[in-house]
Amino acid sequence: MLQLDATPLWPALLVDTRTAPVEVIAARFHVGLADAIAGMVAALDTNVPVALSGGVFHNRILFELVLQRLASRGRSVLTHRLVPAGDGGLALGQAAIAAARGD
Repeated sequence: MLQLDATPLWPALLVDTRTAPVEVIAARFHVGLADAIAGMVAALDTNVPVALSGGVFHNRILFELVLQRLASRGRSVLTHRLVPAGDGGLALGQAAIAAARGD
């Protein structure tokens, strides 16, 4: 199972907190996380479309960075268009199942 190792993040973040403006720290974090996510996807030996979902992808900056990286590698990406990526989408799905069951 692939996992992101956040261990290298902490020393870099500590150095940044002493030397870099908040905007730079935030940008580096987002770029680093987007690179890591795209790298994990690249490590998968499959051409299955990638779904960007969950509350983390409410973060527009992270969403767009990951989307750009995956698209530049020729990956098909599925995203939310009409339903929110987080709990709102989950609640709608639960309501749809309940309605289909007649609950």
